[in-house]
Amino acid sequence: MRAIAGFIMRGRSQAVMVAAVFTVLSVILAPLSYLGAAAIGLVTLRHGPREGVLVMAGAGFAAGILTWLLLGSPMPALVLMLLLWLPVWLLSLLLKATASQGATLAAAGLLGVLVLLGTHAAFASPEAWWRELLEQTLVPMLEQSEITVQPEAVAGAARLMTGLVVALTLLGVLLSVLLGRWWQALLYNPGGFGKEFRALRLDRRIAVGTLVVLVVVPMARDAFGSLGIELVTLAVAVYTVQGLAVVHAIVASRGASVVWLVVLYVVLLLFVPVNIYLVLALAAGGLVDAFVDVRARLGAA
Repeated sequence: MRAIAGFIMRGRSQAVMVAAVFTVLSVILAPLSYLGAAAIGLVTLRHGPREGVLVMAGAGFAAGILTWLLLGSPMPALVLMLLLWLPVWLLSLLLKATASQGATLAAAGLLGVLVLLGTHAAFASPEAWWRELLEQTLVPMLEQSEITVQPEAVAGAARLMTGLVVALTLLGVLLSVLLGRWWQALLYNPGGFGKEFRALRLDRRIAVGTLVVLVVVPMARDAFGSLGIELVTLAVAVYTVQGLAVVHAIVASRGASVVWLVVLYVVLLLFVPVNIYLVLALAAGGLVDAFVDVRARLGAA
């Protein structure tokens, strides 16, 4: 990773190359798109908004040409620019200005809320749109595999889809920003990223607002509709990140083996449905930390 970061920082053309190549390769392996976005984040963090825009424009043009030649359309590159690169650039600017991963996470959460509200403004019923899409695409595929899908299951999945897509996109954007920050630390501030991440904490007022949402939404389910579920999903995603920061701080303060963190991330990424309960536990831990400062009480601050 240090070699990749060093190559990116050799110059604009190298940064453009890395962002474009990883973006094109993400057509084959989707997570590689985060490496391309992280290159833009690293340049923005180190050199500021203008250089970040120039790299983004150059990489977008190159990736658009390559995807057009390979796939017959530049749309995959353009979609990534809009959904991933632009938010990464904005959040990297904020992180550069504040040096606070907590403020960056809060801004990402706010961006997610705005996307949810915009989605509901643009679509009369996002849930109905997802239900129709699932019925036309996923259900026939499952039925060809002789898997019976109940209408209730489709309706339940459709109710969750908008919140899940926004939350996962938000986490992908944040991952790219943090990866760019880690690369920056590897090159210019060894050990700085870990210290910054272990101190990540959202403002307590955000935690109060989150608690209000968690209490009010179940009580007024009909009034909120699917938007309530989506807001809760987004809140869980945001506080899962703070929960991870708490775990990292505790492991570091105890001098525990990094194997514990490796196991944690393996379970999070690979083991369903165990990881669902782990996510909820991390989110709960992150929310509790906002009020009682778990890290300080355990001597991990």
